[in-house]
Amino acid sequence: MNTRRLHKLRPQARRTRCVVCMLFYLFVVTTAGSNLFAQDASSVAKDTTMVQPFITETTFLVIKVDPKRLALPNLPDDVKSVFPGGVAGYGLWAQIVTNGFDRLRAMTEGQVTYATVGIPLSENEWSAFLFMRETSERSRKQLTDLVASVHETQSTTRDGVTVIMPDRDIDIEERLDSIVSSPREELAEAFDAVKDYPIQFLLLPPAYVRRTVTELMPQLPRQLGDGPSSLLTDGLVWAALGIDVADPRSELIVQSSSEKAAGDLAAYLPKMMLSAYDGLGGVKTGIPRNRFQALLPLIKPTVTGDRITIRFDDLKSMSEGLRLMASAPAVAVEQVRRRRNGDKFKQILLGMHNYHDVYRSFPPRVDDRDADGRSGLSWRVHLLPLINERKLYKEFALDQPWDSPHNKRLIEKMPNVYESQWLGIKTGHTTFLAPAGEDTIFGGPKAVAFNNIIDGTSNTMTLVEVKPSLSVPWTAPKDYAFNPTLPAEGLRVGTDGRFLAALADGSVQMLRANIPAELFLRLFQMSDRKVIDWKEVR
Repeated sequence: MNTRRLHKLRPQARRTRCVVCMLFYLFVVTTAGSNLFAQDASSVAKDTTMVQPFITETTFLVIKVDPKRLALPNLPDDVKSVFPGGVAGYGLWAQIVTNGFDRLRAMTEGQVTYATVGIPLSENEWSAFLFMRETSERSRKQLTDLVASVHETQSTTRDGVTVIMPDRDIDIEERLDSIVSSPREELAEAFDAVKDYPIQFLLLPPAYVRRTVTELMPQLPRQLGDGPSSLLTDGLVWAALGIDVADPRSELIVQSSSEKAAGDLAAYLPKMMLSAYDGLGGVKTGIPRNRFQALLPLIKPTVTGDRITIRFDDLKSMSEGLRLMASAPAVAVEQVRRRRNGDKFKQILLGMHNYHDVYRSFPPRVDDRDADGRSGLSWRVHLLPLINERKLYKEFALDQPWDSPHNKRLIEKMPNVYESQWLGIKTGHTTFLAPAGEDTIFGGPKAVAFNNIIDGTSNTMTLVEVKPSLSVPWTAPKDYAFNPTLPAEGLRVGTDGRFLAALADGSVQMLRANIPAELFLRLFQMSDRKVIDWKEVR
């Protein structure tokens, strides 16, 4: 069957998200041993043999990661000091990354992972695979579950190879049967160029793409500097990027069609990169322009015959690299997590509305409160039956407080809908809290109904995301007891200066955190009878 056979995927937005997910998967999946390769085969031969069955006529990117060799270097303090927060900020970041590496090795049994990504032929045809030599059933399940928590996936194992495909709209076995491998002579060359690096990115533009660009686009677009398209079609036959975080060093090899093509592209690279940044970088990556410009002088291409080589292995380039690591990836991860947490907010708010339909109030209802109007368990517990967690709800002793010997053991069973995904949060703790203070929906001694919200459900906040340091056991009747004079100080504010919030009408929004304290109080309170100017908030 032909690889151009159509298979369903979600709309454009879903497909775009798939690209981000594939990059995320790079760091969360790998492989275990099998007898696919002879023991004396070279690493390049192994890599080529493993990857070739997943190379189709549309494949443009190949990724390889060896988790055994992932580690952070012992950098001098003057390099660490350029990191946001200085040496201390670097130390916290390094601890988080190191823990992630350790977790990855444990989950993957220290084996190598590959991924291939193809050019989408249409909105309904996309080719992307993660594959690995088969691991134990336990490891495979852990990896698949982890990937599935980020994006819908299918996985299978055949001929000693585990394959993960980020979609559910086509049967994975059928999709694998439809693959027609497209031999690429440059694949082994590209692998060989960066064979000593534990992280490898191979850019392999299909020949038909270069032909199409040559015929239909004589000039590059403005985002690539407006030069002749031959700069790319002749200058970039393939490229290989190798990264060694532990050393630390990286190397970019670009294969050109001729010595002249290599020289022309090398001379044009700075202009091309700055044009690309101006067209996309500042918006998409969050890297300040001055930082990006500071990196350009460090890019010193060396042309040897028909190849361009760019190396980063000096302290200055390390410093600038740290700046980028602290910004661009953080922004991308933040966007993914923010979107996921926003989806969870919507689930929680839907559960609250369903709860209100049943009990005529927000949780906890009057029957679940003591004589003083307090509850021994959080509203998050009482919401369980309305968010498809009835079985877990039945395990609670409702007449006992959250920290009783019986109920305390249920903290570790926190449902995924309350898991906020940010690093540095204890197991069973959540950062999804309700504003709790005077005239708020939660935190008072009486159950609140819709008719108590005088300001209107679209003007009253029910849920916010707080800093990891303020996370609470999800079962505890604890929420965001804000400071009326500084109501935003405990909120988790993103790099764009906004925080995640849900209103009582069920809507979820990103709101500005630098609004006046008085305006925050109007949002938190349900009957202050003051008008909200949403132009100030959004």
